[in-house]
Amino acid sequence: MDATTQSQALASFVQTMTERMTTLARTLGAWVQAEARTLQEQEEPVVRQLHELGSALLAGLLNVASSRAAPSVVCPCGAQARYRRMRQATVTTLLGDLTYTRATYNCASCHQGHAPLDQQLQVAAGSLSIGLQELLALLGATQTWFADAAAVLERLCLVRVCPNTVRSASEEVGAILVHHTQEAAQEAASSAQEVAELGAIQPSTPARLYVSMDGVVVQCRSTGWRETKAGCVYTTRASRSRRAPYQRTLRMEQPSYTAALAEAEAFGWHLYAEAKRRGVALADEVIVIGDGAHWIWNIADQLFPGATQIVDWYHASQYVWNAATAIQGDGTAARSEWAQQQLDALWEGGVADVLLELQAHARLGGAVEEAVSYYTTQRNRMDYPAYRARDLQIGSGTIESTCKQLVSARLKQAGMIWSEAGANALVAVRGWLKSGRWSEAMALRPAARRSYRRVRPHSVAKKEEEAAQQEVAVEAALRQPATGLPSEVVARVRAELAHEQATHPWRKAWSRRQQRAQHAQKLARS
Repeated sequence: MDATTQSQALASFVQTMTERMTTLARTLGAWVQAEARTLQEQEEPVVRQLHELGSALLAGLLNVASSRAAPSVVCPCGAQARYRRMRQATVTTLLGDLTYTRATYNCASCHQGHAPLDQQLQVAAGSLSIGLQELLALLGATQTWFADAAAVLERLCLVRVCPNTVRSASEEVGAILVHHTQEAAQEAASSAQEVAELGAIQPSTPARLYVSMDGVVVQCRSTGWRETKAGCVYTTRASRSRRAPYQRTLRMEQPSYTAALAEAEAFGWHLYAEAKRRGVALADEVIVIGDGAHWIWNIADQLFPGATQIVDWYHASQYVWNAATAIQGDGTAARSEWAQQQLDALWEGGVADVLLELQAHARLGGAVEEAVSYYTTQRNRMDYPAYRARDLQIGSGTIESTCKQLVSARLKQAGMIWSEAGANALVAVRGWLKSGRWSEAMALRPAARRSYRRVRPHSVAKKEEEAAQQEVAVEAALRQPATGLPSEVVARVRAELAHEQATHPWRKAWSRRQQRAQHAQKLARS
């Protein structure tokens, strides 16, 4: 289209929207004057009318943008794609379903169709807009159920989608984040980056960096209950309360999370990649906190050598209380007194004294035997006086909260059963969101693409191939020496075969344009 046509399209759009806005203002004004109404009674219809007006405004803008069509565009294959026709497309946006008309092109070289405006808008016919997909992913990952997310979306944006659309959008975004995390983990596992590169990734490298990890089980369809492992990388800040000004409290700061339904070795590289992004190689001190799970300390030994390893105080004290119940009985005063004596010794670093006391009751087995095994294995990670002297955090409240907020709050509601891919996708979305990396996550999404290449259905292609093979076989038989058939009979058979091939349903036109051309040829012959 020339510049005059484009100007006319823009002028028509402006006039249409001006008239519509004027009509809306007059209608609402008369409606308000007719009867006294509360603010809520006025607010709801105004919001709905503005939503409809915004939908019309956006649709008009898209049609104005598509008012220019070039004779041809460059195809990715290098050839020129010729203009074909103006074609409608519908996308679902934050303002509802929008239909616009845009120029389409077809490449004679690679037979690929193109819609340049779709590429500019980063949408595909029948897809969701980027803004709507982002909101669906946010709601799908943060609401308890996908149906709840759909209801919240309708209330907020007046756009109705089904719960499966929310699930698909959430899992699609999550799959992108999972793929990105796996690539970072593979890179971290295969090649060590230079310290200078790590510094460029995280300029404000903390002097002290904490790494904590734990697991929580999630029910999956194909494998039953499986452990989803979660990790947190964070720093701490010392503060004093007004009620206890002489007591310092360590508060977690700047947390970043990662979680995956994976084996310990694979998850370890995920956590290591996140720690590298946070600048673990440049930190003056690295602290790993966890409970007594062997896989935690295997990861710490392998991927964070030289880090200070601390067994969470609350898990360590729990074994004392379990042993106290076995030795002194449940609910007795002697139980509390005995447990407090062992906890005081443990707090002051007397792990050996606690072990001697437990071994004196080893004949009871059960919880006592478990406590002996636990403290014997973990005693090198229980030097609590030295940790307190260095102002180190000794509790795993951070990772316990991570497991609850990142996994349990969304994936462990009553009746929830997940596919492994779906569970990984949801925890990935929640992890990036709670790590403050949402804008970075959205930037990783590729533009929506749709192939417009015309491909014959497999069934039709197969039938055509079988018909061609039959034709070749008949021709070969007719070329053989005569077996007594008269020549006129052979000629008639050949004529009938040719007519059948020309009129067979499989030979019918594939498009309306071809149908119109064949009809015109028939009329010309008649």
